[in-house]
Amino acid sequence: MQIFNYDQATKYLDDCLVFGIKPSLSRINKILELQGNTHKKTGFIHVVGTNGKTSTTIIASHIIYKQGIRCGYHISPHINEYTERLWACGANISRSRFARLFSDIYPYIQAVNDLNLNGPMTQFEIIAAMAFRLASDEHLQVMILEAGMGGRWDATNAADSTVVGLTGVSLEHTAILGDTIAEIAAEKAQVIKKGAYVATTSNDGTVLEVLRKKTGKTDSKLLVLGRNFFILKKEKIDLSGWEVDLKGISSEYRSLKIPLIGNYQPANLSLALALVELYFKKIGKKVDENLVKKALSGINVPGRFQVMQRNPLVIADTSHNPEGIKNFINNLNENFSDLRKIIIFAVLKDKNYKEMLADIVSASDILIITSSQTERSLDIEILESEVACCLEKPGKNKTNSIPGQVYKIDNIGNSLNFALNISKSNDIICITGSITNLEHI
Repeated sequence: MQIFNYDQATKYLDDCLVFGIKPSLSRINKILELQGNTHKKTGFIHVVGTNGKTSTTIIASHIIYKQGIRCGYHISPHINEYTERLWACGANISRSRFARLFSDIYPYIQAVNDLNLNGPMTQFEIIAAMAFRLASDEHLQVMILEAGMGGRWDATNAADSTVVGLTGVSLEHTAILGDTIAEIAAEKAQVIKKGAYVATTSNDGTVLEVLRKKTGKTDSKLLVLGRNFFILKKEKIDLSGWEVDLKGISSEYRSLKIPLIGNYQPANLSLALALVELYFKKIGKKVDENLVKKALSGINVPGRFQVMQRNPLVIADTSHNPEGIKNFINNLNENFSDLRKIIIFAVLKDKNYKEMLADIVSASDILIITSSQTERSLDIEILESEVACCLEKPGKNKTNSIPGQVYKIDNIGNSLNFALNISKSNDIICITGSITNLEHI
């Protein structure tokens, strides 16, 4: 058996990016079958949607674990390193544990690749297989899976999830998922299995109709924020987060403090708690409110409107699609309308960067375009050309002074150093788009 260290394992995964995205469950199902389908001993909660999946997954996992349940999660993508994608019983797995997991399944990766099931396994499929192996090895009672893209053909859909959460749906990955909200919602709804509980924060009529049809066909139950569970009160606590009162599906929760400042986090919390309640209903357990409060105090979601430093104020937000960018700008305007905004922006070439950049240009006083320096990063020269196009077009939110200056700098770290050098006391520096390696900034 070949033994990989962490650097070797991650190098293999990095190289797998050349295989791209290949919608299919054939390879993930085969690698799980070769290992004896041991993942079937674990319970699963599935989180799908366009934005908010990671926060919802992390919040729900912390709550469940604090309630005395062996719980883990699988999220994507990572910001600083691969180990962020796999969490079990209170912590991200270590680099050595990550390397051991990869080494354990490597013979099965080779076996699947030898079968040539429409090409070799993709990076996402391999990490999903590692997540399933982790669930089995650690005897987890439940693992929360964040779908990477869509749902139907996502590798996480190899799980038979008894509880499903949907955060919301907007246009994304249209070449694969479809050109309309209805088509994309239908793809995401394919993770709903027979007899599941389904909770959503979406109030889009098209999305809800898709969910009603799918839950009807699968004898599942649909619960909707504002109809079946509620945010009773929410109050912003400066840069410390929110204090929220919730009416859940089973109980009410008062004065929940969540240390995440994004204006979307109360909704993510409400969905996370609904998923916990539904899972506990499945296993016949009651949620302890005091333990919920203890779990929330330790929540950290990197790159989700995250305060990196306070003087000057630096915010990092991994908004990598148009809806995410709009949410990011709404957060800026609601919380920091009186500050001059220096925005650092990088994006991947497969994202809808034109729509994203149009909003970024309108919101920036000073704009710095840069690269996250991965193979998928959009070339800075292309970004520069698109910024010029945006500045030539009239925009309802744009004035001639926005942005006042545009700079292009080779990477995010150097961009931040430059921003810090030119910043003043009434400025906020924002890093957004497709960003990585925040811990090294």
